[in-house]
Amino acid sequence: MKRIDALNQMHVVTNQIVKSLNGLNPSMDENGPEELDGINNMINRREETIQLLDKAMKQEGTDWTEEEQLMLQQLSTLEETIQPRLSDLYAAFSEQMRRLQQGKTAANKYNSGQAYTDGAFFDKRK
Repeated sequence: MKRIDALNQMHVVTNQIVKSLNGLNPSMDENGPEELDGINNMINRREETIQLLDKAMKQEGTDWTEEEQLMLQQLSTLEETIQPRLSDLYAAFSEQMRRLQQGKTAANKYNSGQAYTDGAFFDKRK
């Protein structure tokens, strides 16, 4: 793959990631697993594209044309958009996991004859 083709592919994938991240709800409870899996798949595709670009750079060198420099600047700008959104997404996911773990811990402590379901306790004792 040529360097310019790898850059074009990376530009397309990066724009898709930005679009998908902008479509996510800040609350993890509102996002479906398919949305998060889609973003994860795009990030994996972007990683593969970076590897292709790396191979192309080894073959063609790093004497960037004006068009390639413009694309690199655009990618840099997109990266500045992506990083904070991914950090927020990771923080929201970590918070959701922490709440889930707290719920499990509480359920185990309280589970002497009771059932725990999505944050609600139901007493099974008669």
